[in-house]
Amino acid sequence: MEKETFQKWVFTLRPKIMKIGLDYFSSTDDAEDATQDTLIQLWCYCEHIDEDRNIEALAIRVAKNCCVNLKRKQQHYFLPPESEMTEHTQDFSPSPQEEMEQEEERQILNQALAVLKPRERSLFEMRQQEGLETGEIAQKTGIPKASVQSMISAARKKVYQELKKRMIR
Repeated sequence: MEKETFQKWVFTLRPKIMKIGLDYFSSTDDAEDATQDTLIQLWCYCEHIDEDRNIEALAIRVAKNCCVNLKRKQQHYFLPPESEMTEHTQDFSPSPQEEMEQEEERQILNQALAVLKPRERSLFEMRQQEGLETGEIAQKTGIPKASVQSMISAARKKVYQELKKRMIR
């Protein structure tokens, strides 16, 4: 889809995306943030979107994902320390809808990780999941630091490309 065509779609999509945000959040500011995030993501990928595809359905899906992500960020930043939690603290357990979306995201990520070679995946997981620094990974694996950096960078690129393919479908 060309950017000019996308700009025309924005006028019809924006109110629908904003409604999703308002349904999800009680704050118009949060709904506006989710709307902006959605439009930015769609803008970044608009050249890869076929005009035959249902752009409205794609926008709704992206909007829901943006709302979930924004909600998670808010919960992370505003969650009181465990020592301050009481029985009156709001329950932040995910809804069945959120659980389904999380499971779907996990499946997509696992499928994207499946394109990596075993060594790439191992290094990628050490960096991304375990939070190890490049030097620590090099020390742990015996691979030179520059090679670790290169392999992790290549793995990230492969995962990104695979996720991009799967999210555009």
